[in-house]
Amino acid sequence: MSASGVTGSRIGAIGLLLVLATAVVSGVSTFVNSYAVAGTNSDAFVTVRNLVVVALIAPIAILAARGARAPLARADWGRLAVIGLIGGAIPFLLFFHGLQLATAAHGAATASFVYRTLFLMATVLGFVFLQERFRLRVVVGAGLLLGGNVLLLSLISPLWTNGTSYVLAATVLWAVEYSISKRVLRTLPSPTVAMGRMGFGGIFLVGYLFLTAQWSSVASLTGPQWGWVVISALLLAAFVGTWYAGLARVDLGVATSVLVLGFPITWVLTIAVRGTGFALPAAVGAIAVAAGVAVVIGRSLFSDLAAMLRPSAAPRNAT
Repeated sequence: MSASGVTGSRIGAIGLLLVLATAVVSGVSTFVNSYAVAGTNSDAFVTVRNLVVVALIAPIAILAARGARAPLARADWGRLAVIGLIGGAIPFLLFFHGLQLATAAHGAATASFVYRTLFLMATVLGFVFLQERFRLRVVVGAGLLLGGNVLLLSLISPLWTNGTSYVLAATVLWAVEYSISKRVLRTLPSPTVAMGRMGFGGIFLVGYLFLTAQWSSVASLTGPQWGWVVISALLLAAFVGTWYAGLARVDLGVATSVLVLGFPITWVLTIAVRGTGFALPAAVGAIAVAAGVAVVIGRSLFSDLAAMLRPSAAPRNAT
């Protein structure tokens, strides 16, 4: 294999490892956030949580900007503002409002299921707008992913709750944002894109709170609620840090399909907290999701990841 081929394989393997980490963080986050937002003004919670994330990721973004070859062009600022609006502001308001409307027992699972359908939208957008290759294995994997998710959800939660429409609207916006971000990542470093999403998103959210006279809700957050804000912010910072770095290295369809692994994680946490048993149909659903992700990833990318993680053979001494 040529040097460029080896480099490309390593880039893909690193990207896969990063989005796998994102999936774990996402699964935990959806579960945690269903409790974190309970009893709060969801708009205020989202705003202060996202501002904390901006403070956490700003140092990395500043270092990345200093290492860039050229300053951002006006068009770059415009693209980052769009990413912030449709990725870092509006969908967060919708998602958390939907999460809060759902019942405490079923909200996390239902929200996670709807959000995991993002891979279907993103795969189509990647094919149409990013000219990503159409692969039959993605279609097969998508069937397994969707079927496994439906099976998992049907065992613990209704498919449609009061907040589902809000979560669905947020998911559509995030699918569009991820396709835009994937294109922008071709020219800008991932910390810059992540900061654009959260930074501009934070500005829009603060403006929204003032326009809707909700800023006083921030002052009414209690000590325990601020604790949830910090926990949720740490998880979101981990999400954006790994996600955009991974998205820069693998196809949008593959990356968003890997995110579906977050649903079984949310499901396991939900089952554990509710104390219900682990039924065989649920196990089949979880296995179907894992198999679907494996099919979408493909043998080649798995081989690249295994090769990267495998310890190098010790050099032989000359005789």
